[in-house]
Amino acid sequence: SALAAKTPDRAEIRVSLRRLNLTDTVWMTLEGRYLARCADGTELLLPADTNVTIFLRSGKFVLFSGGVSLSAGKKLTFLRQQEGNTVPGIRFNLQQGFYPGDLSLSVKDGAIQAVLSLPLETYLQGVVPYEMSDSFPLEALKAQAVCAWTYALSKMNPDADYDVVDTTNDQVFKGLNPEYKNTALAVTGTEGLVLTYKDKLITAWDSAS
Repeated sequence: SALAAKTPDRAEIRVSLRRLNLTDTVWMTLEGRYLARCADGTELLLPADTNVTIFLRSGKFVLFSGGVSLSAGKKLTFLRQQEGNTVPGIRFNLQQGFYPGDLSLSVKDGAIQAVLSLPLETYLQGVVPYEMSDSFPLEALKAQAVCAWTYALSKMNPDADYDVVDTTNDQVFKGLNPEYKNTALAVTGTEGLVLTYKDKLITAWDSAS
């Protein structure tokens, strides 16, 4: 059955960005202001449109930006700084999508593990157009969105390092594309709708054919 569920205000989901195939280097551009926080608590405020390069050297991060070099330790976090109606986000080199949210970088098995924290609704707007096409009929997209809401909520686990991965192991997430209007409508139009069985969220698997 499809039931209305109470989604926590400003609920955020943590997405492991496996599709980026990060090993020892990250190139990115910050759209909006971000606060970079190192493992020892050292902070660096980065203005909008800043290009940032991060290297993993001997198991620790080194950040380069605008002629500044910063030894960041084993954990590096980028926290969005809201300014007016600007939605801070990140663009990764060679990737088309816009990734709004906070970014946490850590070291896992000798490589970079990147986890993006962002509002649940925003995440789903970067899921539905890649599980279906934005050109599909709106009602079909809404059905997909209900599955996506259900799946995402069922996977949220505060005790884990992240909630979902951005591949078909969970749901494909490629960041946001402002041109995808229909899928955005489908997500906002189904907010709070989930699929349940015996009052519990189902595991909403879906597949393409």
